[in-house]
Amino acid sequence: MSYQSTSLARSRLTLTVALVLLVSLCACARKAETTERVAPGPAAVPLVKGDEKSRHFDAVNAHIELGGTMYGYVDIDGDMLELAGSVQRVVAQLAKVQPQLSMFAKQDFKVLMMDLGLDDIKAVGLSSVHQAGGTYRNRAFLYTPKGRHGLFAIFGGKPGGFVGTRLAPKDVDVFAEHEFDIDAVYQTVKALITKVNGPDAGDAFEKMVKKAGSGAHFSLLDLLEGLNGRATFIVRLDPVKNVSLPGPKPVKIPAFSVLVRVDGVGSAIETTLAANAAAFVPSQEGSLHLYTAKDASPLEGIKLVLAVDGKALYAATSPEFLHECLGRTDGLDKNPDFVSALAELGPDGNGITWVSPRFFSRIKALPDINQEVSPEARGFIDIYAANLPTVSSPLLSVRTNLPDGILIRSTWNRSLKADVAMLTIYNPLTVGLVAAMAIPAFQKVRANSQAMAIMNNLRMLSAAADQHYLEKGVNTATYEDLVGPGKYVKAVVSVAGEDYRQVVFAQGRRLTVHLPDGRVFNYPADPSQTWNPRNAMGVPVTSDDVHKRMSVVNNLKALERAATHFYEAKGATTTTFSEVMSEPIHPDITSIMGEDYRSVVLEKGTPVQVQLPDGRVVRASAATYGPERLVSKGAQEGPVVPGNPSPLQVQQYVNPSDAAIMENLRKLNDAANAYYDANGTTSVTLENLVGPGTMIPELVPVAGENYRSVLFMKGHPLRLFLKDGRTLIYPPSNPVHP
Repeated sequence: MSYQSTSLARSRLTLTVALVLLVSLCACARKAETTERVAPGPAAVPLVKGDEKSRHFDAVNAHIELGGTMYGYVDIDGDMLELAGSVQRVVAQLAKVQPQLSMFAKQDFKVLMMDLGLDDIKAVGLSSVHQAGGTYRNRAFLYTPKGRHGLFAIFGGKPGGFVGTRLAPKDVDVFAEHEFDIDAVYQTVKALITKVNGPDAGDAFEKMVKKAGSGAHFSLLDLLEGLNGRATFIVRLDPVKNVSLPGPKPVKIPAFSVLVRVDGVGSAIETTLAANAAAFVPSQEGSLHLYTAKDASPLEGIKLVLAVDGKALYAATSPEFLHECLGRTDGLDKNPDFVSALAELGPDGNGITWVSPRFFSRIKALPDINQEVSPEARGFIDIYAANLPTVSSPLLSVRTNLPDGILIRSTWNRSLKADVAMLTIYNPLTVGLVAAMAIPAFQKVRANSQAMAIMNNLRMLSAAADQHYLEKGVNTATYEDLVGPGKYVKAVVSVAGEDYRQVVFAQGRRLTVHLPDGRVFNYPADPSQTWNPRNAMGVPVTSDDVHKRMSVVNNLKALERAATHFYEAKGATTTTFSEVMSEPIHPDITSIMGEDYRSVVLEKGTPVQVQLPDGRVVRASAATYGPERLVSKGAQEGPVVPGNPSPLQVQQYVNPSDAAIMENLRKLNDAANAYYDANGTTSVTLENLVGPGTMIPELVPVAGENYRSVLFMKGHPLRLFLKDGRTLIYPPSNPVHP
């Protein structure tokens, strides 16, 4: 598919999302838009001819109006299936790093999309016309030529009259009545679970739904199956009276009365109400079963009452308002403004929302009736009221299910332009595109993190194997020889499902581990498996920064040695930088990165450290002395016994080359400590320390020693196994001072 066609599909899908969300258009509204009037132009608009015209255009255009402040049409036939393919590719990518997603990656997302009914909409259209008085006549049409099923079945079936208008008083402020079919959604979800995971999973899901609610003496399954009818919502604000919310400085709001009626769930809920005698007082009036709350409400005038009449469930803020609504012979259906507005949109439908101007005026008056509330509450109230629109005419929206689509008509205080503009940015498609861009970056970061951890595991195993070969006089080993309590490595944690028990351990052979996703890691690493050192925030560490910090570490070590001499010479346990520097023999210390050594605490047994101007702390490891200290000779040579220190472990050199080797170990130790501080880690590999662009550009073996056998772990000495069977350790365990 070309870039142009993909971009067009995305744009069309964005408009689709916008129009789907407009199905549930609610009572909230913004300030009315102003429209610039222009001179009338030609009424006729030429259309493309022949096969260039979208085959769905005429069906959609018949329900929307051309020539107003907004007109839009988009053909999205097949776009949802294209999106399903994109989602499937994303899931397949995620499954490579999250194996538990592999089951979903194998599903045919296009089939699932069709099962959910998301491909039912073939085209959409919308229009807005500015009317006298500042309102807008809006139209939105979702074209579904083959009907609706799956998730779209929630919007109900054939349209009918709005019976709830009789319940609502003529001066109602908010009225809504909407048809729904929750059971159809439940059946869709159950079928999808069965299709993806098998019949047993579908049965288990149904059993779980049946069991849910049993503790409250009702069946959630019966409740879902009963949610197939209409729900009515009625709110009336008192034009004058206000009530106070609980609190030390109570906020006042308009006194209100609310009634909610839900069809189909009365019998499923009544068992719970009848069993809850501690909370409700039951009574009966003909076919009406009432349950009045025993506890008083903290709000004046509120006395919660629930009622069941056959399959209908009522909830009201007071028994008086419930009886007023049920006993009404006429109501909103006799309000002249409502009758007139509904006549323009049609008497029948599947959903309706009505909002009176008084609703907005009463809410906008909240600052006037809350002069003495807390400043925090007043600030919130002022902002909320200021952002409410000034509405002078009632607002009405009607949703109607037609044989070939869903039509939403409204007389509102704003056009659809604001909704489309907002949803062009904040919509599932845009979020999906952002996720699609973020996933590769996430995968790369995750892969790098996994790779470093795996290489660290292999490095530890390699060092353990080398020590095993030397101590046992063998050239092979098993995982069990190296890993476990009391062994060279206590435990090795798998990072990405790799099994280190499959690694072949043989002297002179690289270690290789295979990952379930097909990746292969070798140690020592291939040239392609190298990583630049980074700090804890993932920012690359420059060699200049590392070398400077190593110089600071060397300053601290020199200061630590000088302080130790001071303690021994003076019989003291503390000193200061000035005292140390005033001694006849003192270290040559110069500030490297702006650090102030006068602030260093010098106390026997306390680690020496200094804070850099940027807040970082550089430390000198305790008891780390340079190889120039280890020059005494004459120790008796002897064999190396596992578990016992060799002669060199007490720092008595037997070969002239040992001092040079110890200098190499000192460089490695200093570089490793700098790496730990820079990266916030406790381990490192030789490849991170030695080589071009690293902390040690080159490390030359002195007597053929292999520094790859050294295990680098923070707080642990470095151990180097020599060819003659001896082991050199740095820092020395028993340093000899001059």
